[in-house]
Amino acid sequence: MSLASVLTTTPTLPTRAALEAAGRELMPGVEVEWKETSSGLTLGISGATVRVAAIPGPVPNAEADTSAFLSLSAVNGRWRLGKHTAHLALSLEGTMQAKASGLLGRWSGDTRAASPLERLSGYTRLVAAVTKAVGGLGVHWAAGPVTHSPEFFVQVAKESPLPLPLWVGVSLTPEPGERTSVLSFGMQQVALPDLLLVGPSRELEDTIDFFFSALATVAERERAPEEGETIPRSLLSRPRVHYVSSPVDAAVQVWKLEI
Repeated sequence: MSLASVLTTTPTLPTRAALEAAGRELMPGVEVEWKETSSGLTLGISGATVRVAAIPGPVPNAEADTSAFLSLSAVNGRWRLGKHTAHLALSLEGTMQAKASGLLGRWSGDTRAASPLERLSGYTRLVAAVTKAVGGLGVHWAAGPVTHSPEFFVQVAKESPLPLPLWVGVSLTPEPGERTSVLSFGMQQVALPDLLLVGPSRELEDTIDFFFSALATVAERERAPEEGETIPRSLLSRPRVHYVSSPVDAAVQVWKLEI
């Protein structure tokens, strides 16, 4: 089960009209089944179920607030999470279906079980649709843990085929020699280790772009990189993988790249 929370000021569920309008924009061609229950909403998406519960009060233990600084949307103070006094909890359950591979399969309309990345991507876009439908103040992705600005969450969900930046938290730490380390949090949700990337501070934007490109590369192939393996960055830059202890937990191994 995956869990996300849309942060709000009141425990109010989206209207069907607002959610359908947001769904048409963010999930074109995907039908969302709607069922009201005593505990909230049950939304069907491609065979899986997303339960939506309106909860008075903030996310417990200040988890949404403390993980807001791990979002790219908060880098350099670009966004700060405002006070939320309620939230919508969205939980994903069950197997999601995807269109069959190959020309014949697509033509016949056959389906197959969605891959873990396809499942998370479909769920992410539904979370974005709910966020847009209720005018959320932020989105807390529990498995990161990370909390994003609503505009950032909706934009990435809409534009990225693989919205991986929404699933992981990121910390930026100054290092000696005018360098910056970038560490991911939450890749365990796709059964992969986190990444520590060190690059020049003056090229931080390019460093972050390569950081997410490297994470996407290993996520799409569904296996962790091997010690000594190279990860292509350009024709002349192929940094080599080394496993080290995480700077935040010495008992955990992360893969490290230096550029």
